[in-house]
Amino acid sequence: MLVAVRFLVRLSAIALVFVASAQAVSAAETRVRARYDLTLAGFNIGTASMQAGIQDQSYDLNVSARMTGLARFLTGGRGAATARGAVRDATVAPAAYAINTRSGEKGQVIRFALAAGAIRSMLVEPPARTEGIVPVSDSDKRGVLDPVSALMMPVAGAGDPLASSSCNRTLPVFDGRQRFDVTLRYDRTETVKGASSAPGQYEGQAIVCKASYKAISGHRPGRKQVAFMESNKDMEVWLAPVAGTRALLPWKISVRTEVGVAVIAASSFVVVRPGDKDKKVGADL
Repeated sequence: MLVAVRFLVRLSAIALVFVASAQAVSAAETRVRARYDLTLAGFNIGTASMQAGIQDQSYDLNVSARMTGLARFLTGGRGAATARGAVRDATVAPAAYAINTRSGEKGQVIRFALAAGAIRSMLVEPPARTEGIVPVSDSDKRGVLDPVSALMMPVAGAGDPLASSSCNRTLPVFDGRQRFDVTLRYDRTETVKGASSAPGQYEGQAIVCKASYKAISGHRPGRKQVAFMESNKDMEVWLAPVAGTRALLPWKISVRTEVGVAVIAASSFVVVRPGDKDKKVGADL
């Protein structure tokens, strides 16, 4: 149980660690405010939230997560991350990323700046281990996405953003310590509905993408967890459309672990479009 909880804290930090700080809001910006429940093997172990601002050519994402109940007692796990950048030709071009996580008495801070998809400056505390680790080369730091920017998936063209082709992509992720690929492929379409009744709450279809993981560098060869993730056939990402934009954001992420399935699922997914009267979504967001 403890290993699995720590795994989910790491998963939250790498792939979905949700909302930290308030941002200045543009009148032309579409905003998303979402809340997620974290479960492991069917047990509630935490909550997460996300705030996103999306304009025609730019985005910012703020995400945070915290463990609750027994999981909080065992790990003290919590984290917050932020990313911003540009959207060009239906692709994400991140400019800055920062994350601060804590598990028990241990914490980490990672910050880096990017230009043209390449890491230009970086701070990692504590420093990444190098002994027995596949070195992260300079080429591994080019053409990459940070873990938070990888959550936003713009769609090309003017067709239905929920077309099956919107799933099919490979995300080249660098988290400051490890470089890995997450490959998505279309599996099916589901109907989703949040528990919230707030104005702007999304109800409708989400495309479900099967996901696969491939370690590139920064990992320890032969490590059991790496082999498990690379052979894992039970990983899914559910993507919901953001009204008024050509972007998709996660509604749900499901990953099989060695002790059960870890799930991050939206209980609320509210979209506020330009021109809408600002809506109060709830004190817990």
